[in-house]
Amino acid sequence: MNELDQLLADGESLPIAGWDFTVLGRRWQRGEPPWDLRSIVKAHLEPASAFLDLGTGGGEFLTSLSPLPSVVVATEGYPPNLEVARVRLNPLGVRVLPIGEDQRIDLPERSVNVVLARHEAFDAAEVARVLKPGGTFVTQQIGPRNYENLARWFGVPSEPAYNHLGSLSKFGEEIAAAGLEVRTLQEASWSEAFLDVGAIVFFLRAAPWEVPGFSVARFRPVLEDIHRLIQQHGRWSLEAHRFLAVARRPG
Repeated sequence: MNELDQLLADGESLPIAGWDFTVLGRRWQRGEPPWDLRSIVKAHLEPASAFLDLGTGGGEFLTSLSPLPSVVVATEGYPPNLEVARVRLNPLGVRVLPIGEDQRIDLPERSVNVVLARHEAFDAAEVARVLKPGGTFVTQQIGPRNYENLARWFGVPSEPAYNHLGSLSKFGEEIAAAGLEVRTLQEASWSEAFLDVGAIVFFLRAAPWEVPGFSVARFRPVLEDIHRLIQQHGRWSLEAHRFLAVARRPG
C-alpha cells in the first residue's frame, strides 16, 4: 500500500466521537481568535445559577468550563452527537436535550442566566425568551469566509447560514432586534493547515455538512491533488473566520 492509500485508509478508520479532534494531534494545525472564549464565558458563569449551552456537540467545550453552575442544560441537534453528549454530561448533572431545525428551546421563559452558542445556529428571540433579566448571551460563530477554498476544491456550494452571518454588522443587528443589548462585537481570521490528506478525510467525515456526500471514492481525484500539494509544500492551508458577540437582556 502506497503512502496516499495508507493516509486515506487511516482517515477513514479513525473513530469519531463528538467534536474531539485530539486524535489528529498536530496533523491539523488549528489557530485561535484573539479573544479567549472560555474566559469570557467563565467570567459570566461565576455569579450564574443556571446555564444553557446550545449545540454542545459531544460536550467537549462545556466540560472545560468547570466548575459549572448548579443548573446546566445543553442542547444538540446532530443525532450522532446526542448520545455522546449524554454519556459525557449526564454524570455531571447536565441535562441534554434535542433541538430541531426551528431552534425552539424546550425551557421556560426567564429560566437561565447565561446562554452560550458556540458554532451553533440560534433563534435570537428564543435566546432572549429563556434569558433572565440581566442575563448574558455569548456566541462565537463561524464566519462567511471560513475555509472558502474547501468548497472551491471539492466543488460544493456553501450552505446558507441560519443566522445573518454575511457581515458582522448584520449579525449584531439580528441579535439586537430580539431586544438584547449588544455589548461586544468582534471578528477575526487566521491561517490553519492540514499536514496530511488523512487528517482532511477524518475532518470531512466528522463534519459531513462541509462537503455533502463526501466519500474517499467519490472525491479521490481531489484528494490526490491535495496530497501532491502537501508533498510539495508540507501543508494545505485554509483561512478560518469567526464572529464574537456578547449581549445582555435588559432588566
